[in-house]
Amino acid sequence: MRRKKRTGKLENPADITDLEVARKMLKIFQSAQDRKLEFDLSFQTVKQLLSYPSCYYTGKHFEEEGMMARSFDRIDSDKGYVEGNVVACTVDINSKKSNLTFEEIETLYHKLSQVKKEVADEIFDSLANNPSEPESVLSRTEEGGFGEDRLSEEPNP
Repeated sequence: MRRKKRTGKLENPADITDLEVARKMLKIFQSAQDRKLEFDLSFQTVKQLLSYPSCYYTGKHFEEEGMMARSFDRIDSDKGYVEGNVVACTVDINSKKSNLTFEEIETLYHKLSQVKKEVADEIFDSLANNPSEPESVLSRTEEGGFGEDRLSEEPNP
């Protein structure tokens, strides 16, 4: 029987039923087989992953259904469901991560951080140069007037 609500605390693995663990193992095994991926997770590992109350990547608490529900992600998408390569995360993050490597995620993060800083600097400069017209500066941000082409630029060395 499934619990209705997971608490914010690490669940005691003893509270997770063997049937719940077996169902999750079967689901992962079938997914691995369908995608021709290796599967070598122990019963205890799956039970431990089911005991985590929050996403490995974001720290957000799991919900029973929807985009905040628990999903298992392969850290290295080139490897299968093997010990040390699987974490519990939200469905939302798992779908966003897709098959990206950590290096690709890191590159994307750094580029987005750079663009965010540049846009903030432009807004600050515009406000400093036009202190009597903050509405026009803010309307440019809403219309995409700052930084709209930066994501397509080549990264700085």
